[in-house]
Amino acid sequence: MNVLRLDDCCEILDSMRVPITAKDRKTGPYPYYGANGIQDYVADYIFDDELVLLAEDGGNFGSKEKPIAYRVSGKCWVNNHAHVLKPKPGVDVDYLCYSLMFYNTDGLVTGATRQKLTQIMMRKMQIPKRSIDEQRIIVNQLNKVLSIQKLYQKELSLLDVIVKARFVEMFGNPNEINKIA
Repeated sequence: MNVLRLDDCCEILDSMRVPITAKDRKTGPYPYYGANGIQDYVADYIFDDELVLLAEDGGNFGSKEKPIAYRVSGKCWVNNHAHVLKPKPGVDVDYLCYSLMFYNTDGLVTGATRQKLTQIMMRKMQIPKRSIDEQRIIVNQLNKVLSIQKLYQKELSLLDVIVKARFVEMFGNPNEINKIA
């Protein structure tokens, strides 16, 4: 299969990132993103686009459950712990994100205690080269799977409520029993 290097399929906007220390942040409506998601909400923004953020340092590198990339949309601020990627024409933003979420970074990250994906190593990452139509088919299939997963999670949550309710019916409210004793 043909592949695309990351620096060939997206613009790397890292030079636009600006970290703000917690004490210097002014609270506001815009998400402030780091390596693994929203860190805070701030009063201003530096990006207003469809982007993929890829952990630079402190990311979930090597995890099978927690992704190293996520998609953001609209006005936001990004600190220096996440690489900022804007897909070039012909690359679907969701396809780019899905391609990177659980990317095998063995040999790409450095650091023993806090792993780091430098921009030089990130530029070497590759994603499968597919037509925009193929990308959208893949994205639609993955989106369906994720919505089914969310429905099952909601169902499990509701089943948990039912179990707790049945427990109270059968054994009484544990809080009330403790008050009597």
